[in-house]
Amino acid sequence: MHDAHFHYSAEIVELQKEYAIPSICNAANLEEYQIVQENALLYSCGMHPWYADEEKLEELLPYIQKAPFVGEIGMDNVWCNVDLTIQKKVFEKQIRFAYSWHKPVILHTKGQEKEILEILQKNPNTYIVHWYSCEKYIAEYNSVASYFTVGPSVGKDDAVTKLVEMIPLEKLLLETDGIDAVEWAVGHRNYVEALQHSMHVIATIKNVSFEAVEQILDNNFQRLIG
Repeated sequence: MHDAHFHYSAEIVELQKEYAIPSICNAANLEEYQIVQENALLYSCGMHPWYADEEKLEELLPYIQKAPFVGEIGMDNVWCNVDLTIQKKVFEKQIRFAYSWHKPVILHTKGQEKEILEILQKNPNTYIVHWYSCEKYIAEYNSVASYFTVGPSVGKDDAVTKLVEMIPLEKLLLETDGIDAVEWAVGHRNYVEALQHSMHVIATIKNVSFEAVEQILDNNFQRLIG
């Protein structure tokens, strides 16, 4: 198993150590950056659209530059009230920095899928689309993105299930988004069970064995982290 996108909790990190689960932890501010450093975690760093602020982005840039991955970054008009003009400015700045620093990007797309797609089409890079939950533009995203991290709502959420149906196994990764997201998506906080269940659902959708899915997804993650 792996977890290609999660937000830190001591509970998750202990389970990752116990079960030898490689992962990418998101750091969206200086406090979270210090936590990932203290715990020696593989991580991404970026200005999340919920907190988009140009002045704070300038403070965070030196830490983003040090990160193996830029993210999660993007735009959101569903769970977020930050002015979209500001969100877009901050997002596009980080897209340009990621390109100049040769860093892969982890994307947050919620309600702004079309707008983000247009930006990606003009700025080729290695893009990892986090928990895509829109039934539109899947084929278009497949043409610009390298990977898609599948959240634990797969099999329950029609859009996430449709994504798995349409995207090749070789471009899929597992994610939880954190322990609270697991509880929100599946109604419990069993981190390991959530990852295993996602693999079983993906295997059913793709009509291949669990073992094959496990191997392919593991290969995908190892390829991503180099």
